[in-house]
Amino acid sequence: MGKNQSVKKDRGQVISFSESVQFFYEKGMKAYRRHDLKQAIKYLQRAAHSQQEPFILSQLAAALSDAGDYHQSNQILTDIIKLDPEMEECYYFLANNYAYLGLFQQARKYAEHYLEVTEEEEFVEDALELLDMITIEEGDVENEWEGEDELIVMQERANSCIRNGQHQEAVSILETMIAEYPEFWSAYNNLAVAKFQIGKIDEALQLTDDILNKNPGNLHALCNQVVFLYSIGQYKEATILVNALENVHPILFEQRFKLGTMFATVGRYELGYKWLKSLKRQGYEGDVSFYYWLSYSAYMVGETHTAQKMWQHVVELYPDKEGKEPWNYTDFSAVDQHTFLQQLTLSFEEERDDEKKMLALYLINELQTEDKLPVFFDIAEKQEHHSIIVDMGRYFFLKGSNKRIPKELSRLEKCLQIADCLYGHTKKDDALIEDTLTLWFQVVKGLYSSTVSVSNVLGWSAAIEYTVRRRQNVMMTQTEVGKMYSISPATLRKYVQAIAEQGV
Repeated sequence: MGKNQSVKKDRGQVISFSESVQFFYEKGMKAYRRHDLKQAIKYLQRAAHSQQEPFILSQLAAALSDAGDYHQSNQILTDIIKLDPEMEECYYFLANNYAYLGLFQQARKYAEHYLEVTEEEEFVEDALELLDMITIEEGDVENEWEGEDELIVMQERANSCIRNGQHQEAVSILETMIAEYPEFWSAYNNLAVAKFQIGKIDEALQLTDDILNKNPGNLHALCNQVVFLYSIGQYKEATILVNALENVHPILFEQRFKLGTMFATVGRYELGYKWLKSLKRQGYEGDVSFYYWLSYSAYMVGETHTAQKMWQHVVELYPDKEGKEPWNYTDFSAVDQHTFLQQLTLSFEEERDDEKKMLALYLINELQTEDKLPVFFDIAEKQEHHSIIVDMGRYFFLKGSNKRIPKELSRLEKCLQIADCLYGHTKKDDALIEDTLTLWFQVVKGLYSSTVSVSNVLGWSAAIEYTVRRRQNVMMTQTEVGKMYSISPATLRKYVQAIAEQGV
């Protein structure tokens, strides 16, 4: 090894670093200071791997916490305490992380322990403020689980799995939690999210129904149900719930964040911005999703300066997001509805390929005008088209007329939910919209009368987008596309193969 270097800790202790450790440590800290958290974590992990020095580990834990990986940060902080019990500030950092996770009992325990043992008193004022905040926040928290350390650890593990895309593992953990703690509602909510993300839409919706039957008014369940319904295209059902939630005024930061992101997700940008902006004003520092939705909703209500400023937080956490602002897409609602209806109707009549006719019908249904209903009625009455096109005309007419959808159209409804999912994911790119929907309608035509399952909305959608991007020579990996749809690479491969088997 080369000549040793040294860095001073605040309390004056000198630590010896080898040149290689010093190199990675300094690279990590430079990245940290410029808020490039990915690079900071990468280099600090290299430095910590070479030398298990508590001071380096504490910087790594701080970077992980800033990146929103509170679970990993807590594991490192616990290791530091074992290595150096005198680093009492770690108890305060643990308390802070647990507070962000919403685990207020654990946060209180560590904050109080820090106040008992600290000699340096560097974070005493912060710890006292944290305790005051916890007192306010934990009013509606499930206090009956106080002292259930195993439950808290299991919940952290499940949340970490969901964040890292390990949804099957999360499902297994959460199902175990529910079996042991049948009234721990947050586990049910997380299980519903995990189920939805692996494509088990009906099970996810059933879980939210079960929660609300047993625990009426559960805000997380209501917000999840809205997002689920909206994601699969059941906009009218989602709107009824959204309207009811407009008058809800929660106290907990976590519930405000949930409400704000839900409103922004379903296009109620003013309400989303209201809640997310209020959190920012009160000092809330969330993960990348907080800044994403705050930025997006700010832009959509005309606060472009705030939007750009908040988007920089996203770029700082994920530098590859620079220039990829979510508001850069074509908004069809800005097009003259009558003119667009005429163009799409003409396109439907002139197209020879059934999948292109299906695309035209789908886009007609996206228009916000009742003039589209006679078009659908005429198609449903005429038997000259492929049966699936007749069924689409009938389905869209019944849906637009608020009439009951008969059971024989339920398979088509599932297929159209996948189209809705693709439309929602690709609407920022006109070429991608057309190509993904066209390919999907080709697949639908081939499997419509088969017994092949179309229940996994996210699996089919991700596979369609992945296939189209490959054909467009956009080299995205299956892992990257899987993350966009919150499914595993294995699930994506399964449905890519299913598309290939259709020969389209």
